Amino acid sequence: MTNAYSTDDLLEFLDHAVNRGLMPAATAQALAVASRNVLGVLADAEKKDLSRIDIDAVIRRFNNKRAKDFNPASLKEYGRRVRRALELFGTWRQDPSSFTFKTRSNSSGSRRKPKDADKGGQEAEEFRDDSASARLAGTYQSSFPVRPGLVVTLQNIPNDLTATEADRLANFIRLLAIQ
Repeated sequence: MTNAYSTDDLLEFLDHAVNRGLMPAATAQALAVASRNVLGVLADAEKKDLSRIDIDAVIRRFNNKRAKDFNPASLKEYGRRVRRALELFGTWRQDPSSFTFKTRSNSSGSRRKPKDADKGGQEAEEFRDDSASARLAGTYQSSFPVRPGLVVTLQNIPNDLTATEADRLANFIRLLAIQ
């Protein structure tokens, strides 16, 4: 790690936080998905040093580029999550030995209903960790809202996915569509 504040370093931190029990896996995965999506609008040079980016401008770029892919609430949530991921990463970078992550506790002991469940589950990103063991090194997972109430999750996406490979994948998905 040269400057230790790149997009890759942020994502490695989130993996590290889960592996060391510093953060719930579902939380880290939701932060990582948002970070990959939002920070995906950055040029390669910008991805190398996140300390130099204007996160508000980056989120606006993401919103403008991906407005048709997400509903407004989801765009807002992605922005909130990437800000939170960067905040946690910065805190950990400053003093790893004092890093803590506060989780919400539910006094009844039951699992809370996802915040977006009343909206038809359009962006219910309560990730299960049952597929984490099937994830290959050098890959990531991303979710895409297809329509209200249906989110498709792709896993084992190579970190270095090329445009040609993405086109092949898109063509394969087109074959699955009912005409």
